[in-house]
Amino acid sequence: MFIGWIRPGLEQDIAQLSQEAICDKHLCIHTYKNNKSLCFGIYDQAKLVGFISAFSWGKSIVINNFCYIKDIDNETKMRLIQLLLRNVESKQKPIMVLVNEHEKELFLQASFEEYASFYQATHPGGGVAFNFSQATAKSINGENYLGVVNQLDDKAFGEYRSHYMSDIMQRSSSLPLCTPNGYLHSYALGERYIKIAPWIMKPSAYSDAEKLLRGVLYHRGLKKIIAFIPTAVKEITDLYESYKFEFQKTYYLMYLKEPPALNLEMIYAL
Repeated sequence: MFIGWIRPGLEQDIAQLSQEAICDKHLCIHTYKNNKSLCFGIYDQAKLVGFISAFSWGKSIVINNFCYIKDIDNETKMRLIQLLLRNVESKQKPIMVLVNEHEKELFLQASFEEYASFYQATHPGGGVAFNFSQATAKSINGENYLGVVNQLDDKAFGEYRSHYMSDIMQRSSSLPLCTPNGYLHSYALGERYIKIAPWIMKPSAYSDAEKLLRGVLYHRGLKKIIAFIPTAVKEITDLYESYKFEFQKTYYLMYLKEPPALNLEMIYAL
């Protein structure tokens, strides 16, 4: 196994990796294009079998991809994590990552700490059982989407993320929705799933939050929909449950150096 810098041909390598591992091809490729120095891979001879990447926001760093084939052992995964950390530690910024139960143990060994737990909320797909009028559709269109992103991200994350949302997250399958009280971004994750990421609302904007969720279900509801939501905010979990989402797995937001300054009551999907 070789663990190191990404070799030429990442787009083809990621396409092949995604057939054996769960990974967001668009996010991997565009994060790499933004900053190659924060992307590393595991190669089995000429084959990419693992990938990790990070994106540096203004005040913090997020590990936004960590994918690998199922046969990769924990020691090799840890070497990949440590390689990334050695290349970001000089920046002296807090580092965040959302991981599953198994990966949590790896990041604990790398000195990360748990910040909050998240459910993987999954909607099975199918026709909607509510009316969705043209007036409602017009009220949640994405006309001022990035303006709302700039306004709310500072309150929810303590920093501005419009560059990340427009240049890294945005893709041809994106459906940006917003009201003055919140924004929701969803996109196709492979052929079978729609992912809600992120979804940010002003506190106590429950009515608008319901409009945005209805918009996603109306436009995207024939496919399965997934979102990662904070377990501790009852208003958020109740909204998902009321629209037949199931909470299948628990994930963990981990941090290194300093805990993030997040307002979880505003984060309807991470």
